[in-house]
Amino acid sequence: MRFFHFNVVCSDFDRSYDFYTQVVGMRPLTSSRAGTDTDSEANRSSRTGMRPGEGRAAPNDGPEIAKLLGFEGTGEYRGAFLYFGSNAKGPYIDLLEWQDPLPPVERSPRNIGLSRVAIQVDDLNEHLARLDQHGVPLVTAPKEFVLGVTRVRVVCFRDPDGVLLEFLQFADKAWGA
Repeated sequence: MRFFHFNVVCSDFDRSYDFYTQVVGMRPLTSSRAGTDTDSEANRSSRTGMRPGEGRAAPNDGPEIAKLLGFEGTGEYRGAFLYFGSNAKGPYIDLLEWQDPLPPVERSPRNIGLSRVAIQVDDLNEHLARLDQHGVPLVTAPKEFVLGVTRVRVVCFRDPDGVLLEFLQFADKAWGA
């Protein structure tokens, strides 16, 4: 068994796609067999009108998707699997924009359920510079502390819909080393 993906539901697919690919530094999984555009440019393909790696519910699949996930609605979506670094086998963020969304909810790291996504990075300063370049506000300045038995440097920030993200760098040794 291994971790495959988790969903991040967004209100504006293009805005969140740009945030996760350009600011966070993730890459879209592309496959012509899966029907996703393999264009390597960050813009929409002139051929399909879709972003690289973007997928949409196949005709008539939407209601089955909604039923599978246990909600009422069309089940129509825009989505992409995004991965870190060169690890195209995942794990992934499954970025989704439902075409019939519910109203947004206020997010807090104290809510029950998935509340924060921590992303391990090799060089926190590099990622801080990218956040600054894109004008992304930090929740607080970077902090250093002991997590379990390993010293870490962390910083938290939010995506365009308020999902709490964390960049984490091991300060003195690898996790569990």
